[in-house]
Amino acid sequence: MTELVKNQELDQELTAAVRSCIKDRAVWFYLLLKEAKEQGADKDLIAQKAIFKFGQMKGKKIGDVKTPREFFDGIAVKNAKLAFAMEEIKVEENQGIYRFHHCALCDAWRELGCNQEEIDALCKLAMEGDFGVVSDFPLDLKFNSTIADGSKYCEMVVTKKI
Repeated sequence: MTELVKNQELDQELTAAVRSCIKDRAVWFYLLLKEAKEQGADKDLIAQKAIFKFGQMKGKKIGDVKTPREFFDGIAVKNAKLAFAMEEIKVEENQGIYRFHHCALCDAWRELGCNQEEIDALCKLAMEGDFGVVSDFPLDLKFNSTIADGSKYCEMVVTKKI
């Protein structure tokens, strides 16, 4: 067996393991929100705040980021890059466009029987983590499309604030 084949097999194992962990996270996220709703709590507000703070914590771990390139390099670590099938579309000084071709969160929500509206709402809440990551950087973040809304990929656009 060649080294290349061994590395590809290890990457496939890593991808499957990380996706499994992400799916587990999606299930407990769904169940937590369902229980909060049953308790009469404003589940969306709770989720937005908590997930945004989680994103901020992740952003601090990335370090000092000033450009779309630095941002992408910070989030596109090997396990995330493989799990989300990340693709760099364009990275320039002031803007970066990235595509994510797989979402284990959406996979898990579909397996739970969530309808399209629920998946889209859950995705919007989960994206608060991405907005939290970028919040302390001189960057803006938007999504042109998401897998949750039925697109083939999530397209993330990171723009340097002027």
